Amino acid sequence: MRAILFDRYGDPDVLTETELPVPEPGPGQISLDVTYAGVNFAEVMFRRGQIQVGLPHVPGLEATGTVRAVGEGVTGLRPGQPISALTLDGGGYAEVALARADLTVALEGSRAVADPALAAAFPCNVPVAQGLLESATRLLPGESVLVLAAAGGVGTAAAQIARLAGAALVLGATGTATKAKYAVAFGYDEVVPYEALADLVAERTDGRGVDVILDSVGGEQRTKAAGMLAPLGRQLIFGDAAQQDEPVQPNHFWFGSRAMVGYNIGDLAHRAPKLVQRHLERAAELVAAGDVRVEVTEFDLADAAEAHRTLADRSSTGKLVLRVNG
Repeated sequence: MRAILFDRYGDPDVLTETELPVPEPGPGQISLDVTYAGVNFAEVMFRRGQIQVGLPHVPGLEATGTVRAVGEGVTGLRPGQPISALTLDGGGYAEVALARADLTVALEGSRAVADPALAAAFPCNVPVAQGLLESATRLLPGESVLVLAAAGGVGTAAAQIARLAGAALVLGATGTATKAKYAVAFGYDEVVPYEALADLVAERTDGRGVDVILDSVGGEQRTKAAGMLAPLGRQLIFGDAAQQDEPVQPNHFWFGSRAMVGYNIGDLAHRAPKLVQRHLERAAELVAAGDVRVEVTEFDLADAAEAHRTLADRSSTGKLVLRVNG
């Protein structure tokens, strides 16, 4: 089968196309014939070596297609069935991938996402947005939300889910005015470039601050955003695009009556898989019903390096996917 892998850490050019044996599912697993695979910033971090993975490594944390084979003990899934899956150990950038059955959703009934590119675009970002707002922060009706990286895959989904949950105010921030203009169409009250964010929050909250901040950016923006939290506000950390270590000052949260919460879907998939499965299933329903809109940009599998460049230079909006057998 065709696959994209890297056998050393580095820039996008370390991603190379190769031929690999077709994997067979083990107990509790399924294999799928991949039509599309999602592209995520975490995969950029893996490829850089920012997060260490075993080498060689086939990236790809989410994929869609049809069930090829089922492993021992798997029930409820059958060959030929349309599915989307979290492939959190990697492997999505290939013609055949393995996934845990309990991290796979059948695209049938109320979860029938018909567009195969869209079916690869939601399994990571929409469940993460759902998990951040529903489980990690327990967003309450009437609260306010600020999303950093508002134009990205999680950001655009989070704004819509916050609205569905009854948020009274949804603000966003992006790196450029062009991306801010793009993002606002996904349910935000207002989106601005980072340099205008402090003034926006002060104006829209009468100086109180926001109740919830979703932060995958890190670095300088993380530190600045922490000062924009309302009393008993929560800052949710789920990424570090800036690659800048910022020391955590516990007294900042103690003295200011604030909280910092971490969210990592890979960790939860191992320690709380039923929770992740519930979010995955709910995400499929929201996307299938059109309640959460995901805008997709396609690349061919052979152009995975270009997709990584586009994602890493922060020029992308919405969700990037690789067309494998689409």
